Amino acid sequence: MSELRKLIDGITEFGTNPNVELDDNTEILKKQLVGIYHEFLNVEPEFDDGDFEEEPDFDYKKILKNVKFNFPDFGWYSTILDTNQMEPNVEIGIGDELDDLTDIIKDLLEIKWRMENTTEKDAIWHFELKMRTHAEQHIVDLLKRLKERNG
Repeated sequence: MSELRKLIDGITEFGTNPNVELDDNTEILKKQLVGIYHEFLNVEPEFDDGDFEEEPDFDYKKILKNVKFNFPDFGWYSTILDTNQMEPNVEIGIGDELDDLTDIIKDLLEIKWRMENTTEKDAIWHFELKMRTHAEQHIVDLLKRLKERNG
């Protein structure tokens, strides 16, 4: 769990600190996202039926503001809505790198809170749930976009 915690601390820093000073924020972020995804694919969650309070509601707008400072060139991108559709004129949609990262950070801040305020079992179970139901798609979309952006 220490590696997961280290990765969560690194990624959430981009949403809690408006001035993360690293050599290359984007390259470091990519490595951290891959690390989080690796942890997700290898986690074996067990439900903890303890009686825990709910995590606080982390402010999306504050996180977004910090993400914008740390990644000023992040913005909108186009995406194919259904990659299984094999027609010449597929339906496209719009994605947002800032929203992807902000949602990932918000989910990870909730997990970090659980690591500090509940049990390891509870935190891991919620990590797997958040990833499977929400953050995984944002991570995949953001990694694909960053790959396309930089060739």
